[in-house]
Amino acid sequence: MVSLRHKLAHYYRREQAEQSSPDRRWLNGFMAAGFHSGLITLKELKLENLSSHREAHGRRMSEVEELYLERRLTKLCEQK
Repeated sequence: MVSLRHKLAHYYRREQAEQSSPDRRWLNGFMAAGFHSGLITLKELKLENLSSHREAHGRRMSEVEELYLERRLTKLCEQK
């Protein structure tokens, strides 16, 4: 079993190496499945993303990046 932190760190390292945003559909699906199955909360998802980003980039997310992340996670985790 691979942890969410591992997947997020891999994504952010890949994003940094490619200087672009790789396809994140698989990551979004993984996070949404974890949320909807009750394995992780929205707050924990945000913390995991912030931590993984800081680990991969050596800096905190900017305010704009953090707001975008919040909107993305909220959209992923809304009940349909």
